[in-house]
Order: sequence, then C-alpha cells, then structure tokens
Amino acid sequence: MQHRDWHTGCGDTPYVEVVARDHPHEVRAKSGYRRVYVSDELDRLYGEYVWRLCEVGADLATDDFDGTCVFVNLDREPRFAPWRPESVYDLVDRLRRELSGQVPQAWSPHWMRHSHATALLLSGVPVHVVSRRLGHVDVQTTLNTYAHVSEDAEMRAVADWKAVTAGWRVGAHRDERIESGS
Repeated sequence: MQHRDWHTGCGDTPYVEVVARDHPHEVRAKSGYRRVYVSDELDRLYGEYVWRLCEVGADLATDDFDGTCVFVNLDREPRFAPWRPESVYDLVDRLRRELSGQVPQAWSPHWMRHSHATALLLSGVPVHVVSRRLGHVDVQTTLNTYAHVSEDAEMRAVADWKAVTAGWRVGAHRDERIESGS
C-alpha cells in the first residue's frame, strides 16, 4: 500500500484503495481494485503515523512521498525501504512472546482478516458486502470460508423463534371475519 492509496475523510468517510501493482518484495493484493472504507479512528491513527514518518525524515528521503510504501523500516537499514514479509512475521513473533498467554500461540497477521470478516458477519453485514470488502472474486469463496459463522448466528435466531414471531400479527382478512361474526 502506498500513501496515495489512503484517502483521508475530511468530512466524508475515509477509505483505502486496494490497487494491484508491483511491489519490490513481490507482495500482492488479493484480487483487483476495491475501496475499503475505514473508521475515523483508523484515519486519525494513520495521520499520526504520517507525522511520525515526517518527524524522522521519510518525507525528505524521496521526491514522491505519496508513491512510497506506507509500511517501511524506521529502525534499521535500509531506512524507509518497504517492509519485507519476513519483517512482519518477526514482529508478530516478538508480540506473541511479549503477549504470551494473551494471544493464541498460532496467532498470525492473517487472523486479523478472519476476525474482521467474522465480526462483520456476526453483526449482520450481508455476506456479499463482506465478500467484496475481503476482495473475494466470488461470494462463494466467502461462504465456503465463513459459512459456519452465519450458520451459528442463524441457528441462535431460530432457537429464539418465539421472540422473533411475537410481534407478528394475524392477517387483516382474518381480523375482519372475526369482527363481522363470519
């Protein structure tokens, strides 16, 4: 992801453009182009991160800051170079050690994606919307991966069927027959 892909809210909903492009470490985006809308809180955190980058000179290290990668080396050489995938996993390993017992031993960056999809589905977001947000080309991929989430929620709803139907009314034609004595 490059800085030009981040679109700050400025009174509207902020979003990130997911763009397929060559990366120096052959990292790729899932599927093609899409917009991923983000919260104002995440937009604020990104703004703070950009300030941090500027404080350490990342904006001066290039002629095209917008075209540079968002996630770069700050503490080791080559400074401001894009993170390698193994750097991400090194960070996760360190966090796993520091948070021992607080995160599962098998925790990985990909769990964030699965947790997000699961939370969206459990909150009632339609599966086709979750599928698009994840960048799945076919909604069936989302269904195959996350069907258990929506099935569990649906089964819980069915278990409380009486509460679901409590507000239903008998059709007007039946009420009219009762009033007329038919």
